[in-house]
Amino acid sequence: MLKKLFTFTLIVLASLTSQALNYTVSFDKVKSHYVSVAIDFDAAGKDFVDFEVPVWTPGSYKVREFSNAYENVKAGELPITRVDKNTWRIETKGAAAVKLSYDVYCFAVSVRQSYADEKYAFLHGVSTFGYLQGYEKEEITLTIQPYEGWNNVEVALPQTKGVGNVYTCENYDLLADSPIALGNFEKTSYTSGKVPHTVVMIGEGNYDLDKIKTDFKKISDSQIAMMGDHPSERYTHFIYNVGSGGGGLEHLNSQTSMMNRWAYTNASRYKNFLGLIAHEYFHLWNVKRVRPIQLGPFDYNQEVYTDMLWIAEGITSYYDDKTLLRIGEYDTEKYLSIIASQINRLENTPGKNVMSLAHSSILAWVKAYLPNEESVNQTVSYYNKGMIAGVLLDLEIRSESNKSLDDVMRALYTDFYKKQGRGFTHDEFIAVCSQMAGRDMTSFFDKVIFSTTPLNYDEVFSKYGIEIKDQNVGKVTAWSGVVSKMDGGKNVIANIYTGSPAVEAGLSVNDEILSVDGWRVTTQLEKQDSKHDVNSEVEIIYARDGKVYTTTMTYTQSHKVDYKLTIADADNKKCKAWLSLD
Repeated sequence: MLKKLFTFTLIVLASLTSQALNYTVSFDKVKSHYVSVAIDFDAAGKDFVDFEVPVWTPGSYKVREFSNAYENVKAGELPITRVDKNTWRIETKGAAAVKLSYDVYCFAVSVRQSYADEKYAFLHGVSTFGYLQGYEKEEITLTIQPYEGWNNVEVALPQTKGVGNVYTCENYDLLADSPIALGNFEKTSYTSGKVPHTVVMIGEGNYDLDKIKTDFKKISDSQIAMMGDHPSERYTHFIYNVGSGGGGLEHLNSQTSMMNRWAYTNASRYKNFLGLIAHEYFHLWNVKRVRPIQLGPFDYNQEVYTDMLWIAEGITSYYDDKTLLRIGEYDTEKYLSIIASQINRLENTPGKNVMSLAHSSILAWVKAYLPNEESVNQTVSYYNKGMIAGVLLDLEIRSESNKSLDDVMRALYTDFYKKQGRGFTHDEFIAVCSQMAGRDMTSFFDKVIFSTTPLNYDEVFSKYGIEIKDQNVGKVTAWSGVVSKMDGGKNVIANIYTGSPAVEAGLSVNDEILSVDGWRVTTQLEKQDSKHDVNSEVEIIYARDGKVYTTTMTYTQSHKVDYKLTIADADNKKCKAWLSLD
Protein backbone atom coordinates (compact mmCIF):
# COMPACT_ATOMS: atom_id res chain seq x y z
CA MET A 1 0.00 0.00 0.00
CA LEU A 2 2.81 2.41 0.94
CA LYS A 3 4.66 1.54 -2.25
CA LYS A 4 1.56 2.28 -4.35
CA LEU A 5 1.01 5.62 -2.56
CA PHE A 6 4.69 6.56 -3.06
CA THR A 7 4.46 5.69 -6.76
CA PHE A 8 1.25 7.70 -7.14
CA THR A 9 2.84 10.73 -5.46
CA LEU A 10 5.85 10.56 -7.77
CA ILE A 11 3.57 10.41 -10.80
CA VAL A 12 1.59 13.46 -9.60
CA LEU A 13 4.73 15.44 -8.81
CA ALA A 14 6.21 14.55 -12.18
CA SER A 15 3.06 15.75 -13.92
CA LEU A 16 3.23 19.04 -12.03
CA THR A 17 6.82 19.73 -13.04
CA SER A 18 5.99 18.94 -16.66
CA GLN A 19 3.45 21.76 -16.81
CA ALA A 20 4.40 24.80 -18.87
CA LEU A 21 3.88 27.14 -15.90
CA ASN A 22 4.23 26.47 -12.18
CA TYR A 23 3.47 29.31 -9.74
CA THR A 24 4.44 28.97 -6.07
CA VAL A 25 3.40 31.46 -3.41
CA SER A 26 4.97 31.51 0.08
CA PHE A 27 5.01 33.69 3.17
CA ASP A 28 8.47 33.71 4.75
CA LYS A 29 8.49 37.53 4.79
CA VAL A 30 4.87 38.01 5.77
CA LYS A 31 5.62 39.86 9.02
CA SER A 32 6.91 42.66 6.80
CA HIS A 33 3.80 42.33 4.62
CA TYR A 34 5.66 40.71 1.73
CA VAL A 35 4.39 37.70 -0.20
CA SER A 36 6.90 35.74 -2.28
CA VAL A 37 6.06 34.28 -5.67
CA ALA A 38 8.11 32.01 -7.93
CA ILE A 39 7.29 31.04 -11.51
CA ASP A 40 8.94 28.04 -13.09
CA PHE A 41 8.66 27.87 -16.85
CA ASP A 42 10.21 26.41 -19.99
CA ALA A 43 11.96 29.01 -22.15
CA ALA A 44 13.49 26.67 -24.70
CA GLY A 45 14.02 28.35 -28.06
CA LYS A 46 13.51 31.89 -26.69
CA ASP A 47 16.20 34.55 -26.38
CA PHE A 48 14.13 36.48 -23.84
CA VAL A 49 10.77 36.44 -22.06
CA ASP A 50 8.98 39.54 -20.78
CA PHE A 51 7.32 39.44 -17.35
CA GLU A 52 4.45 41.91 -16.99
CA VAL A 53 2.31 43.13 -14.10
CA PRO A 54 -1.27 44.30 -14.83
CA VAL A 55 -1.95 48.01 -14.48
CA TRP A 56 -5.66 47.57 -13.65
CA THR A 57 -8.12 44.99 -12.38
CA PRO A 58 -11.24 43.94 -14.30
CA GLY A 59 -14.34 45.28 -12.58
CA SER A 60 -12.60 48.45 -11.38
CA TYR A 61 -11.86 50.88 -14.17
CA LYS A 62 -8.84 52.74 -12.87
CA VAL A 63 -5.13 52.40 -13.61
CA ARG A 64 -3.72 51.29 -10.24
CA GLU A 65 -0.11 50.47 -11.17
CA PHE A 66 0.19 47.21 -9.23
CA SER A 67 3.86 46.94 -10.24
CA ASN A 68 4.59 49.64 -7.67
CA ALA A 69 4.48 46.89 -5.00
CA TYR A 70 6.84 44.47 -6.79
CA GLU A 71 10.38 44.09 -5.43
CA ASN A 72 13.38 41.77 -5.86
CA VAL A 73 12.40 40.54 -9.30
CA LYS A 74 15.06 37.97 -10.20
CA ALA A 75 15.65 35.02 -12.52
CA GLY A 76 18.50 33.20 -10.80
CA GLU A 77 21.78 34.07 -12.54
CA LEU A 78 20.08 35.14 -15.77
CA PRO A 79 20.26 38.83 -16.72
CA ILE A 80 17.03 40.72 -16.10
CA THR A 81 16.28 44.37 -16.85
CA ARG A 82 13.27 46.57 -16.23
CA VAL A 83 11.93 47.68 -19.60
CA ASP A 84 9.19 50.02 -18.40
CA LYS A 85 6.96 50.66 -15.38
CA ASN A 86 5.42 47.18 -15.38
CA THR A 87 7.69 45.00 -17.53
CA TRP A 88 10.88 43.05 -16.74
CA ARG A 89 12.83 41.33 -19.55
CA ILE A 90 14.56 38.03 -18.75
CA GLU A 91 17.49 37.17 -21.03
CA THR A 92 16.81 33.43 -21.13
CA LYS A 93 19.20 32.61 -23.99
CA GLY A 94 17.16 29.50 -24.71
CA ALA A 95 17.44 28.00 -21.23
CA ALA A 96 15.26 24.90 -20.88
CA ALA A 97 14.10 25.77 -17.37
CA VAL A 98 13.83 29.22 -15.79
CA LYS A 99 12.75 30.26 -12.29
CA LEU A 100 11.48 33.81 -11.92
CA SER A 101 10.97 35.07 -8.38
CA TYR A 102 9.69 38.28 -6.83
CA ASP A 103 8.21 39.76 -3.66
CA VAL A 104 4.94 41.73 -3.49
CA TYR A 105 4.31 44.28 -0.77
CA CYS A 106 0.76 43.52 0.38
CA PHE A 107 -0.55 46.20 2.71
CA ALA A 108 -3.89 47.36 1.30
CA VAL A 109 -7.12 46.32 3.00
CA SER A 110 -9.18 46.41 -0.15
CA VAL A 111 -11.24 44.19 -2.44
CA ARG A 112 -9.02 45.39 -5.31
CA GLN A 113 -5.59 44.83 -3.79
CA SER A 114 -3.74 42.47 -1.45
CA TYR A 115 -2.98 42.36 2.26
CA ALA A 116 -0.78 40.02 4.30
CA ASP A 117 0.54 39.77 7.85
CA GLU A 118 1.15 36.87 10.22
CA LYS A 119 -2.59 36.78 11.09
CA TYR A 120 -4.03 36.35 7.60
CA ALA A 121 -3.57 37.10 3.93
CA PHE A 122 -6.00 38.15 1.23
CA LEU A 123 -4.43 37.91 -2.21
CA HIS A 124 -6.15 39.67 -5.05
CA GLY A 125 -5.03 37.75 -8.15
CA VAL A 126 -4.27 40.63 -10.49
CA SER A 127 -2.19 42.51 -7.92
CA THR A 128 -0.25 39.42 -6.72
CA PHE A 129 0.44 37.45 -9.87
CA GLY A 130 2.12 38.86 -12.94
CA TYR A 131 2.22 37.01 -16.26
CA LEU A 132 4.73 36.02 -18.93
CA GLN A 133 4.16 37.38 -22.40
CA GLY A 134 3.31 34.58 -24.78
CA TYR A 135 2.30 32.23 -21.96
CA GLU A 136 -1.08 33.78 -21.11
CA LYS A 137 -3.08 30.83 -22.51
CA GLU A 138 -0.92 28.12 -20.94
CA GLU A 139 -2.28 25.97 -18.11
CA ILE A 140 -0.96 26.96 -14.68
CA THR A 141 -0.25 24.89 -11.59
CA LEU A 142 -0.48 26.97 -8.42
CA THR A 143 1.23 25.70 -5.26
CA ILE A 144 0.42 27.54 -2.02
CA GLN A 145 2.70 27.21 1.00
CA PRO A 146 0.73 28.72 3.92
CA TYR A 147 2.36 30.50 6.84
CA GLU A 148 2.80 28.36 9.95
CA GLY A 149 -0.44 28.05 11.91
CA TRP A 150 -2.79 28.92 9.08
CA ASN A 151 -5.45 26.26 8.66
CA ASN A 152 -7.51 27.75 5.84
CA VAL A 153 -6.58 28.12 2.19
CA GLU A 154 -9.71 29.32 0.41
CA VAL A 155 -9.83 29.76 -3.36
CA ALA A 156 -12.40 28.84 -6.02
CA LEU A 157 -10.00 26.74 -8.11
CA PRO A 158 -9.80 23.00 -8.84
CA GLN A 159 -7.52 21.34 -6.27
CA THR A 160 -5.14 18.53 -7.16
CA LYS A 161 -6.03 15.59 -4.94
CA GLY A 162 -3.40 14.08 -2.69
CA VAL A 163 -0.78 16.80 -3.12
CA GLY A 164 -1.74 19.39 -0.49
CA ASN A 165 -2.46 22.97 -1.53
CA VAL A 166 -1.92 22.56 -5.25
CA TYR A 167 -4.46 24.02 -7.69
CA THR A 168 -4.86 24.24 -11.45
CA CYS A 169 -5.86 27.13 -13.70
CA GLU A 170 -6.58 26.69 -17.36
CA ASN A 171 -4.92 30.05 -18.13
CA TYR A 172 -3.66 33.30 -16.59
CA ASP A 173 -7.11 34.94 -16.77
CA LEU A 174 -8.46 32.41 -14.30
CA LEU A 175 -5.51 32.83 -11.92
CA ALA A 176 -5.89 36.60 -12.07
CA ASP A 177 -9.62 36.29 -11.38
CA SER A 178 -9.37 33.95 -8.37
CA PRO A 179 -8.72 35.70 -5.03
CA ILE A 180 -7.17 33.64 -2.22
CA ALA A 181 -7.82 33.95 1.53
CA LEU A 182 -5.40 32.33 3.98
CA GLY A 183 -5.49 32.20 7.76
CA ASN A 184 -7.95 30.85 10.32
CA PHE A 185 -11.50 31.73 9.35
CA GLU A 186 -15.06 30.90 10.25
CA LYS A 187 -16.95 29.66 7.24
CA THR A 188 -20.17 28.00 6.23
CA SER A 189 -21.52 26.40 3.10
CA TYR A 190 -24.72 25.75 1.18
CA THR A 191 -25.79 24.35 -2.16
CA SER A 192 -27.69 26.37 -4.71
CA GLY A 193 -28.37 25.37 -8.30
CA LYS A 194 -26.59 22.08 -7.53
CA VAL A 195 -23.39 24.08 -7.02
CA PRO A 196 -21.50 24.08 -3.67
CA HIS A 197 -21.11 27.58 -2.20
CA THR A 198 -18.64 28.53 0.54
CA VAL A 199 -18.89 31.66 2.68
CA VAL A 200 -15.53 32.73 4.12
CA MET A 201 -15.57 35.30 6.93
CA ILE A 202 -12.27 37.18 6.88
CA GLY A 203 -11.86 38.91 10.24
CA GLU A 204 -14.02 39.19 13.33
CA GLY A 205 -17.53 40.60 13.49
CA ASN A 206 -20.89 40.39 15.22
CA TYR A 207 -22.36 38.36 12.38
CA ASP A 208 -24.78 35.46 12.70
CA LEU A 209 -23.31 32.80 10.41
CA ASP A 210 -26.53 30.80 10.21
CA LYS A 211 -28.49 33.90 9.18
CA ILE A 212 -25.88 34.80 6.58
CA LYS A 213 -26.06 31.30 5.16
CA THR A 214 -29.86 31.46 4.96
CA ASP A 215 -29.96 34.92 3.39
CA PHE A 216 -27.16 34.26 0.91
CA LYS A 217 -28.91 31.08 -0.24
CA LYS A 218 -32.14 33.01 -0.85
CA ILE A 219 -30.24 35.46 -3.05
CA SER A 220 -28.49 32.65 -4.93
CA ASP A 221 -31.69 30.63 -5.43
CA SER A 222 -33.57 33.66 -6.74
CA GLN A 223 -30.96 34.72 -9.27
CA ILE A 224 -30.26 31.17 -10.46
CA ALA A 225 -34.01 30.68 -10.98
CA MET A 226 -34.07 33.83 -13.09
CA MET A 227 -31.01 33.01 -15.23
CA GLY A 228 -31.78 29.29 -15.62
CA ASP A 229 -28.58 27.72 -14.30
CA HIS A 230 -25.35 28.32 -12.40
CA PRO A 231 -22.25 28.44 -14.62
CA SER A 232 -19.64 27.50 -11.98
CA GLU A 233 -18.47 24.19 -10.55
CA ARG A 234 -17.97 25.89 -7.17
CA TYR A 235 -18.53 29.38 -5.82
CA THR A 236 -16.96 31.32 -2.94
CA HIS A 237 -18.20 34.39 -1.07
CA PHE A 238 -15.28 36.23 0.54
CA ILE A 239 -16.66 38.52 3.26
CA TYR A 240 -14.04 41.02 4.39
CA ASN A 241 -14.94 42.31 7.87
CA VAL A 242 -13.29 45.70 8.43
CA GLY A 243 -13.34 48.64 10.81
CA SER A 244 -13.97 51.07 7.96
CA GLY A 245 -14.34 50.89 4.22
CA GLY A 246 -16.69 49.12 1.86
CA GLY A 247 -17.38 48.00 -1.66
CA GLY A 248 -17.23 44.74 -3.55
CA LEU A 249 -15.63 43.13 -6.57
CA GLU A 250 -16.89 40.34 -8.78
CA HIS A 251 -14.89 37.37 -10.06
CA LEU A 252 -15.58 34.46 -12.39
CA ASN A 253 -16.39 31.98 -9.59
CA SER A 254 -16.37 34.16 -6.48
CA GLN A 255 -16.94 37.63 -5.11
CA THR A 256 -15.40 39.78 -2.39
CA SER A 257 -17.51 42.19 -0.34
CA MET A 258 -16.57 44.41 2.59
CA MET A 259 -18.73 44.91 5.65
CA ASN A 260 -18.24 46.90 8.84
CA ARG A 261 -17.46 44.20 11.36
CA TRP A 262 -19.86 45.51 14.04
CA ALA A 263 -22.75 46.55 11.76
CA TYR A 264 -24.47 43.18 11.27
CA THR A 265 -27.00 43.89 14.01
CA ASN A 266 -27.97 47.20 12.41
CA ALA A 267 -31.05 46.24 10.35
CA SER A 268 -30.63 48.97 7.73
CA ARG A 269 -26.90 48.41 7.21
CA TYR A 270 -27.34 44.66 7.09
CA LYS A 271 -29.99 45.05 4.39
CA ASN A 272 -27.61 47.27 2.41
CA PHE A 273 -25.00 44.55 2.83
CA LEU A 274 -27.38 41.97 1.37
CA GLY A 275 -27.91 44.36 -1.54
CA LEU A 276 -24.16 44.40 -2.11
CA ILE A 277 -24.06 40.59 -2.04
CA ALA A 278 -26.93 40.44 -4.54
CA HIS A 279 -25.08 42.93 -6.74
CA GLU A 280 -21.77 41.07 -6.78
CA TYR A 281 -23.49 37.70 -7.15
CA PHE A 282 -25.47 38.85 -10.19
CA HIS A 283 -22.15 39.73 -11.81
CA LEU A 284 -21.64 35.95 -11.99
CA TRP A 285 -23.72 36.28 -15.14
CA ASN A 286 -23.78 39.97 -16.02
CA VAL A 287 -20.16 41.04 -16.77
CA LYS A 288 -18.36 37.77 -16.10
CA ARG A 289 -20.31 35.91 -18.80
CA VAL A 290 -22.90 38.27 -20.26
CA ARG A 291 -20.50 41.06 -21.15
CA PRO A 292 -19.82 44.04 -23.40
CA ILE A 293 -17.60 42.68 -26.16
CA GLN A 294 -14.63 44.84 -25.11
CA LEU A 295 -14.46 43.26 -21.63
CA GLY A 296 -12.59 40.10 -22.55
CA PRO A 297 -10.19 38.70 -23.36
CA PHE A 298 -8.54 41.29 -21.14
CA ASP A 299 -5.71 43.62 -22.03
CA TYR A 300 -4.11 44.07 -18.60
CA ASN A 301 -1.54 46.55 -19.91
CA GLN A 302 -3.81 49.51 -20.65
CA GLU A 303 -7.29 50.94 -20.25
CA VAL A 304 -10.12 49.07 -21.95
CA TYR A 305 -12.94 51.30 -23.17
CA THR A 306 -16.61 50.46 -23.59
CA ASP A 307 -19.76 52.59 -23.69
CA MET A 308 -21.72 49.78 -21.99
CA LEU A 309 -20.65 49.98 -18.34
CA TRP A 310 -24.21 51.17 -17.72
CA ILE A 311 -25.28 47.62 -18.68
CA ALA A 312 -22.50 46.00 -16.63
CA GLU A 313 -23.11 48.01 -13.46
CA GLY A 314 -26.36 49.92 -13.88
CA ILE A 315 -28.48 46.91 -14.83
CA THR A 316 -26.75 44.89 -12.11
CA SER A 317 -27.72 47.66 -9.67
CA TYR A 318 -31.30 47.30 -10.88
CA TYR A 319 -31.25 43.57 -10.19
CA ASP A 320 -29.64 43.78 -6.75
CA ASP A 321 -32.65 45.70 -5.40
CA LYS A 322 -35.04 43.60 -7.50
CA THR A 323 -33.57 40.46 -5.94
CA LEU A 324 -34.22 41.75 -2.41
CA LEU A 325 -37.80 42.52 -3.45
CA ARG A 326 -38.23 39.02 -4.85
CA ILE A 327 -36.96 37.27 -1.73
CA GLY A 328 -39.09 39.43 0.58
CA GLU A 329 -36.40 41.65 2.09
CA TYR A 330 -38.17 44.70 0.63
CA ASP A 331 -41.89 45.34 0.41
CA THR A 332 -43.29 47.27 -2.55
CA GLU A 333 -43.33 50.60 -0.69
CA LYS A 334 -39.66 50.29 0.22
CA TYR A 335 -38.73 49.17 -3.28
CA LEU A 336 -40.49 52.11 -4.91
CA SER A 337 -38.83 54.48 -2.44
CA ILE A 338 -35.42 53.14 -3.51
CA ILE A 339 -36.21 53.81 -7.15
CA ALA A 340 -37.46 57.29 -6.25
CA SER A 341 -34.26 58.05 -4.33
CA GLN A 342 -32.18 57.09 -7.38
CA ILE A 343 -34.33 59.33 -9.58
CA ASN A 344 -33.91 62.22 -7.12
CA ARG A 345 -30.15 61.72 -7.08
CA LEU A 346 -30.01 61.92 -10.86
CA GLU A 347 -32.43 64.80 -11.29
CA ASN A 348 -30.60 66.88 -8.66
CA THR A 349 -27.28 66.37 -10.44
CA PRO A 350 -26.49 69.18 -12.94
CA GLY A 351 -24.18 66.80 -14.82
CA LYS A 352 -27.24 65.01 -16.23
CA ASN A 353 -27.53 67.87 -18.73
CA VAL A 354 -23.89 67.55 -19.77
CA MET A 355 -22.93 63.86 -19.93
CA SER A 356 -24.81 60.99 -21.56
CA LEU A 357 -24.92 57.52 -20.04
CA ALA A 358 -22.81 56.13 -22.87
CA HIS A 359 -20.12 58.78 -22.31
CA SER A 360 -20.22 58.14 -18.58
CA SER A 361 -19.30 54.54 -19.37
CA ILE A 362 -16.47 55.39 -21.76
CA LEU A 363 -14.94 58.02 -19.48
CA ALA A 364 -15.07 55.95 -16.27
CA TRP A 365 -11.25 55.83 -16.24
CA VAL A 366 -10.90 59.60 -15.89
CA LYS A 367 -14.28 60.63 -14.49
CA ALA A 368 -16.02 58.05 -12.29
CA TYR A 369 -12.79 56.77 -10.73
CA LEU A 370 -11.08 60.16 -10.58
CA PRO A 371 -13.83 62.48 -9.33
CA ASN A 372 -13.22 66.05 -8.23
CA GLU A 373 -15.22 68.92 -6.76
CA GLU A 374 -16.67 69.79 -10.19
CA SER A 375 -17.88 66.27 -11.01
CA VAL A 376 -21.44 66.92 -9.84
CA ASN A 377 -21.75 69.62 -12.52
CA GLN A 378 -20.18 67.68 -15.39
CA THR A 379 -20.88 63.96 -14.95
CA VAL A 380 -23.49 61.33 -14.26
CA SER A 381 -22.92 57.94 -12.68
CA TYR A 382 -23.43 54.84 -14.82
CA TYR A 383 -24.45 53.11 -11.59
CA ASN A 384 -27.12 55.71 -10.77
CA LYS A 385 -28.52 56.60 -14.19
CA GLY A 386 -27.74 53.06 -15.37
CA MET A 387 -29.99 51.65 -12.64
CA ILE A 388 -32.78 54.04 -13.66
CA ALA A 389 -32.25 53.07 -17.31
CA GLY A 390 -32.64 49.45 -16.24
CA VAL A 391 -35.96 50.23 -14.56
CA LEU A 392 -37.28 52.16 -17.57
CA LEU A 393 -36.00 49.56 -20.04
CA ASP A 394 -37.70 46.72 -18.16
CA LEU A 395 -40.97 48.66 -18.03
CA GLU A 396 -40.79 49.60 -21.73
CA ILE A 397 -40.20 45.96 -22.74
CA ARG A 398 -43.09 44.78 -20.55
CA SER A 399 -45.50 47.51 -21.69
CA GLU A 400 -46.55 45.89 -25.00
CA SER A 401 -45.26 42.33 -24.67
CA ASN A 402 -45.23 39.39 -22.29
CA LYS A 403 -41.43 39.61 -22.07
CA SER A 404 -39.14 41.51 -19.71
CA LEU A 405 -35.55 42.49 -19.10
CA ASP A 406 -35.19 39.05 -17.46
CA ASP A 407 -35.74 37.54 -20.91
CA VAL A 408 -33.11 39.85 -22.40
CA MET A 409 -30.51 38.74 -19.85
CA ARG A 410 -31.32 35.06 -20.40
CA ALA A 411 -31.11 35.47 -24.18
CA LEU A 412 -27.72 37.19 -23.95
CA TYR A 413 -26.48 34.45 -21.63
CA THR A 414 -27.61 31.69 -23.99
CA ASP A 415 -26.95 33.22 -27.40
CA PHE A 416 -23.68 35.06 -26.82
CA TYR A 417 -21.95 33.38 -23.87
CA LYS A 418 -23.04 29.76 -24.24
CA LYS A 419 -23.38 29.47 -28.01
CA GLN A 420 -20.82 31.95 -29.32
CA GLY A 421 -18.43 32.33 -26.40
CA ARG A 422 -18.19 36.08 -26.81
CA GLY A 423 -19.53 39.39 -25.63
CA PHE A 424 -22.08 41.58 -27.42
CA THR A 425 -22.03 44.99 -29.10
CA HIS A 426 -24.36 47.84 -28.22
CA ASP A 427 -26.27 47.28 -31.47
CA GLU A 428 -26.70 43.61 -30.61
CA PHE A 429 -27.97 44.50 -27.14
CA ILE A 430 -30.50 46.90 -28.65
CA ALA A 431 -31.58 44.23 -31.14
CA VAL A 432 -32.26 41.70 -28.37
CA CYS A 433 -34.24 44.30 -26.39
CA SER A 434 -36.26 45.14 -29.53
CA GLN A 435 -36.95 41.46 -30.13
CA MET A 436 -38.29 41.01 -26.60
CA ALA A 437 -40.31 44.22 -26.70
CA GLY A 438 -41.85 43.29 -30.03
CA ARG A 439 -40.93 46.69 -31.49
CA ASP A 440 -37.93 48.81 -32.42
CA MET A 441 -36.34 50.16 -29.22
CA THR A 442 -33.80 52.40 -30.98
CA SER A 443 -35.53 55.65 -29.99
CA PHE A 444 -35.49 54.61 -26.32
CA PHE A 445 -31.72 54.13 -26.43
CA ASP A 446 -31.18 57.36 -28.38
CA LYS A 447 -32.97 59.31 -25.64
CA VAL A 448 -31.97 57.46 -22.47
CA ILE A 449 -28.47 56.17 -23.26
CA PHE A 450 -26.90 58.24 -26.04
CA SER A 451 -28.16 61.74 -25.20
CA THR A 452 -28.91 64.05 -22.29
CA THR A 453 -32.61 64.28 -23.18
CA PRO A 454 -34.70 64.70 -19.99
CA LEU A 455 -36.31 61.42 -18.92
CA ASN A 456 -40.12 61.25 -19.08
CA TYR A 457 -40.89 59.21 -15.97
CA ASP A 458 -44.62 59.86 -15.89
CA GLU A 459 -45.07 58.54 -19.44
CA VAL A 460 -43.55 55.21 -18.41
CA PHE A 461 -44.87 54.78 -14.86
CA SER A 462 -48.44 55.83 -15.71
CA LYS A 463 -48.83 52.69 -17.88
CA TYR A 464 -48.36 50.68 -14.70
CA GLY A 465 -50.76 52.62 -12.52
CA ILE A 466 -47.84 54.21 -10.65
CA GLU A 467 -47.91 57.90 -9.80
CA ILE A 468 -44.68 59.90 -9.64
CA LYS A 469 -45.05 63.17 -7.78
CA ASP A 470 -42.55 65.86 -6.83
CA GLN A 471 -43.20 66.62 -3.17
CA ASN A 472 -41.35 69.93 -3.48
CA VAL A 473 -43.90 71.39 -5.91
CA GLY A 474 -45.50 74.44 -4.30
CA LYS A 475 -42.77 74.81 -1.69
CA VAL A 476 -40.84 78.06 -1.62
CA THR A 477 -37.31 77.23 -0.51
CA ALA A 478 -34.27 79.49 -0.63
CA TRP A 479 -31.15 77.96 -2.12
CA SER A 480 -27.48 78.92 -2.14
CA GLY A 481 -26.10 76.08 -4.27
CA VAL A 482 -23.38 75.27 -1.76
CA VAL A 483 -22.34 71.91 -0.36
CA SER A 484 -19.92 72.46 2.52
CA LYS A 485 -18.20 70.51 5.24
CA MET A 486 -16.93 71.19 8.73
CA ASP A 487 -13.16 70.72 8.85
CA GLY A 488 -11.46 71.31 12.19
CA GLY A 489 -14.18 73.74 13.22
CA LYS A 490 -14.03 75.56 9.88
CA ASN A 491 -16.86 75.66 7.37
CA VAL A 492 -15.26 74.89 4.00
CA ILE A 493 -17.05 74.74 0.63
CA ALA A 494 -16.78 71.25 -0.91
CA ASN A 495 -18.97 71.71 -4.00
CA ILE A 496 -20.85 74.50 -5.74
CA TYR A 497 -23.68 73.81 -8.15
CA THR A 498 -23.32 75.39 -11.55
CA GLY A 499 -25.46 78.51 -12.11
CA SER A 500 -26.16 78.87 -8.39
CA PRO A 501 -26.25 82.03 -6.24
CA ALA A 502 -22.89 81.02 -4.73
CA VAL A 503 -21.29 81.02 -8.18
CA GLU A 504 -22.78 84.43 -8.98
CA ALA A 505 -21.43 85.76 -5.68
CA GLY A 506 -17.93 84.67 -6.62
CA LEU A 507 -17.57 81.93 -4.04
CA SER A 508 -15.37 78.96 -4.80
CA VAL A 509 -14.64 75.45 -3.66
CA ASN A 510 -12.21 75.46 -0.68
CA ASP A 511 -13.33 78.90 0.48
CA GLU A 512 -13.74 79.08 4.25
CA ILE A 513 -17.03 80.75 5.19
CA LEU A 514 -16.42 82.95 8.23
CA SER A 515 -19.72 84.75 8.69
CA VAL A 516 -23.15 85.45 7.19
CA ASP A 517 -24.68 88.86 7.89
CA GLY A 518 -22.22 89.38 10.70
CA TRP A 519 -22.90 86.07 12.41
CA ARG A 520 -20.13 83.53 12.68
CA VAL A 521 -20.83 80.27 10.80
CA THR A 522 -20.57 77.16 12.99
CA THR A 523 -22.42 74.66 10.76
CA GLN A 524 -22.55 73.95 7.04
CA LEU A 525 -23.57 77.03 5.08
CA GLU A 526 -26.41 75.23 3.29
CA LYS A 527 -28.06 74.49 6.64
CA GLN A 528 -28.72 78.23 6.89
CA ASP A 529 -30.65 78.32 3.60
CA SER A 530 -33.97 77.71 5.34
CA LYS A 531 -33.44 80.83 7.50
CA HIS A 532 -33.62 83.08 4.46
CA ASP A 533 -36.22 84.07 1.89
CA VAL A 534 -36.01 83.73 -1.87
CA ASN A 535 -34.41 86.89 -3.35
CA SER A 536 -33.01 87.95 0.02
CA GLU A 537 -29.44 89.25 0.11
CA VAL A 538 -26.80 88.26 2.65
CA GLU A 539 -23.29 89.52 3.26
CA ILE A 540 -20.74 86.74 3.38
CA ILE A 541 -17.23 87.08 4.72
CA TYR A 542 -14.93 84.30 3.59
CA ALA A 543 -11.23 83.43 3.43
CA ARG A 544 -9.37 82.18 0.37
CA ASP A 545 -5.72 81.20 0.50
CA GLY A 546 -5.27 83.12 3.74
CA LYS A 547 -6.84 86.41 2.61
CA VAL A 548 -10.28 87.61 3.78
CA TYR A 549 -12.94 88.82 1.31
CA THR A 550 -16.52 90.09 1.44
CA THR A 551 -19.30 89.42 -1.06
CA THR A 552 -23.08 89.65 -1.35
CA MET A 553 -25.15 86.62 -2.27
CA THR A 554 -28.79 86.67 -3.39
CA TYR A 555 -30.79 83.53 -2.63
CA THR A 556 -32.91 82.00 -5.40
CA GLN A 557 -35.73 79.48 -5.48
CA SER A 558 -34.51 75.90 -5.09
CA HIS A 559 -35.07 73.69 -8.10
CA LYS A 560 -34.33 70.45 -6.28
CA VAL A 561 -36.89 67.71 -6.71
CA ASP A 562 -38.14 65.15 -4.22
CA TYR A 563 -40.06 62.53 -6.16
CA LYS A 564 -42.19 59.87 -4.56
CA LEU A 565 -43.61 56.80 -6.31
CA THR A 566 -46.96 55.41 -5.21
CA ILE A 567 -49.28 52.75 -6.62
CA ALA A 568 -52.41 54.54 -7.85
CA ASP A 569 -54.02 51.51 -9.52
CA ALA A 570 -53.61 48.44 -7.30
CA ASP A 571 -55.32 46.24 -9.90
CA ASN A 572 -52.92 47.03 -12.74
CA LYS A 573 -51.83 43.58 -13.95
CA LYS A 574 -48.54 44.75 -15.46
CA CYS A 575 -47.67 46.51 -12.23
CA LYS A 576 -48.34 43.34 -10.26
CA ALA A 577 -46.19 41.30 -12.60
CA TRP A 578 -43.31 43.80 -12.42
CA LEU A 579 -43.44 43.96 -8.63
CA SER A 580 -43.86 40.18 -8.31
CA LEU A 581 -47.24 40.61 -6.63
CA ASP A 582 -49.11 37.91 -8.57
